[in-house]
Amino acid sequence: MKFLSILLALCLFVALAISPARSDEVQKPEKAFCPCPRNYEPVCGTDLRTYPNRCEFDCVRRSVERQGRSMGLLRSGTC
Repeated sequence: MKFLSILLALCLFVALAISPARSDEVQKPEKAFCPCPRNYEPVCGTDLRTYPNRCEFDCVRRSVERQGRSMGLLRSGTC
């Protein structure tokens, strides 16, 4: 019985040692769900990326603002 307890403890230790630590991983921003229409009316953001429409731009802008940064609309049309 003592052998089985030691074997079980060893297996748990190995499993914990092999599993990746969650706190060390870089957290990626979650991709938010934005219910936007699929019409193509391009806009250019201050990050110099072209977004398919204003709704998609606003969705990305809100996500960026949640991270503490700011982003604005540069102009209508492609960058």
